[in-house]
Amino acid sequence: MSENHLNIQRKLWENPWGYVESFFIGFGLIVTGFFLEVFTASNNTFTLTYPYNVVFLAAYVLLLFVLYKWFSSTQLIRWFTKVPASISSISLVTVMVMIMGIIPQVTSQNNLINNLGLNHITSNWAFLLILFQFLTCLGLISIKRILQFKWANFGFILNHVGLFIALISGILGTGDLQRLSINVYENKPSWIATDAQKNEIELPFAFYLKDFLIDEYHPKLALIDNKTGSIAHNDGKNLYLVEKGETYYFNNFEVKIDDFLPNAMRFGMRYEAVNEIGSPPAAKISVKNMATNAVQTAWISSGSFRYPYESFKISEDYSVVMTIPEVQKFSSDIDILTQEGERISTVLEVNKPFKYKGWKIYQLSYDDKMGKWSDLSVLELVKDPWLPFVYIGIFMMIAGAFYMFWMGNKITKNQ
Repeated sequence: MSENHLNIQRKLWENPWGYVESFFIGFGLIVTGFFLEVFTASNNTFTLTYPYNVVFLAAYVLLLFVLYKWFSSTQLIRWFTKVPASISSISLVTVMVMIMGIIPQVTSQNNLINNLGLNHITSNWAFLLILFQFLTCLGLISIKRILQFKWANFGFILNHVGLFIALISGILGTGDLQRLSINVYENKPSWIATDAQKNEIELPFAFYLKDFLIDEYHPKLALIDNKTGSIAHNDGKNLYLVEKGETYYFNNFEVKIDDFLPNAMRFGMRYEAVNEIGSPPAAKISVKNMATNAVQTAWISSGSFRYPYESFKISEDYSVVMTIPEVQKFSSDIDILTQEGERISTVLEVNKPFKYKGWKIYQLSYDDKMGKWSDLSVLELVKDPWLPFVYIGIFMMIAGAFYMFWMGNKITKNQ
């Protein structure tokens, strides 16, 4: 039995290695990676920063060239340039990516997930090792096609080299990626940002917030069940926009909006328009009971951090309230103060970043308790010097796809 077993093992690993051997090697790398995750006690993820990532990239590409140029006849290097090695590695990379999509990438209550590093797949040793295998396959195949260059393979080369550049840039660029946030107050310069670990970082420039602006939608009317405190549904609709002159119907009640003030303050029995910090919107409404024709009039308000809300009890069962206005958009009118004495003005809005010296500056948030009276604007700064190379790789893949499509049409027409 032992001789038969040895004979099977010899045939399994005999030249050339196929899919079984390729998946066996891939699973071996993943298991090795999980062992490293469990037995290497470190709270810091493995990353390379400039200039070490550049040196590593140059050495890695040189090593791939040397391996193919002088060791291409060896069993291992020949296997790297064959289809089974590529298919097995990309399949296992896909499995790891699927795990990343299933398991939240944050600290887990499950010790097994934490110990195996399944909550940080992109820096997990298992993922890095199997991705390294795929990159090695990709690099050696690309070098092979480049050294045996033919115009018929130009699209193939663009695709594979582009994918290699995009992946390796995304991996090595992790160490140089900076993501900071900074609190900027009106009429005060700010230049101290913080990273994800709350470390303070001094910026080479400062921000000066001239004005923080919020545009709001009009508030809405809602009918509240006095017993449950929940919003009562009204034929499938339960919120109505507050507009002067509009009339709405809630069950057996007709509600008319007689007046609306975006910023108001109560003076005795009425509200008056004011322009003060914390002045909430208010509306004067008339409520008619359709059964008795009785009409009641009252002021309601959504309230603010400074003033309480006011509702109107229209019956024993229901009350009419005004919801807090929803934010339509918010922006920061800022100046960037440079060390050279320049003053660069811009307006930051959500999803409309401003680019400055390799930084992308985003409008992130504000003091939501103060609402539109907030004098605080929270900005996010992102710097990713490797991102252009990722884009270059993607554009190369697109160009390669177009080239192969064009060549395919040309061959079809000639035939």
